[in-house]
Amino acid sequence: WLERNLPIPDEDKNLNRGSESPIRVVDLVYNAGDAKAGVQTVAFNLPNDERVREAKGSKKVLLRNVMRAKYDRILVPIAQKVLSPENADHLSFDAFLDEVLHHELSHGLGPGKIVVDGRDTEVRLELKDLYSTLEEAKADVMGVYNILALIDEGEIPAELRDSLEPTYVAGLIRGARFGLDEAHGQGTVAQLNFLLEKGALELDDQGRLAAVSEKFPGAIRDLLHELLTLQARGDYDGSRAFLDRYGVASDALRDLVGRLGDLPVDIRPLFKPVEVTPAS
Repeated sequence: WLERNLPIPDEDKNLNRGSESPIRVVDLVYNAGDAKAGVQTVAFNLPNDERVREAKGSKKVLLRNVMRAKYDRILVPIAQKVLSPENADHLSFDAFLDEVLHHELSHGLGPGKIVVDGRDTEVRLELKDLYSTLEEAKADVMGVYNILALIDEGEIPAELRDSLEPTYVAGLIRGARFGLDEAHGQGTVAQLNFLLEKGALELDDQGRLAAVSEKFPGAIRDLLHELLTLQARGDYDGSRAFLDRYGVASDALRDLVGRLGDLPVDIRPLFKPVEVTPAS
């Protein structure tokens, strides 16, 4: 249903992808090596190999306690500094968890294997160095789009709508802090700029962001249509033009991010050693 409901023509939808999509919500008890270095992931959707996704599907794993720590220690303080008071008051962990879940689900939706100039190829091969930026932005936007659609269908409680928009916007600012000029940071900047241009976001007289609820769903739909069309066409030049237009941080956005200098960019998990009593 989610694939069929995407705002693109049916011929661009991936209706034959593998249907297996197990989801696990777990608490992280330990990580090490590459999994511990750098940014602490809150969830993952694997494998990335489109051949496996096409044949079987993919598995989603959400790290609930990592999400909770980032929400409490980073997202809430960010919202208090950069969102309007009314928006900040509507932040919720349930909305954050749902957004992460639907972000991961969205990696398995939309164009994957495509045909360009008569060639069988894949989106990631055609978009090259821009693929990661466009794909992460697509997953962010599609996650919100799908949650709104499921609310309209009565599958998700309607009261989540009030917290969805501010939680999503605060999450974009959180993502931008990993580097405004880096791949994922540029994707979040593009979303913010697009929504500001469409009037779905506004800056108040204190320079704080506020969602405009009556314009938000339509702008999300338009942005998702734009991103999916670029992917479906394997349009590298169009993707470059989109990011050149929307992926550049304005002075106002840099000011917003600059207000957060006293907040951590990420968490650093500390794991308590387990003491094992030798058997007598």
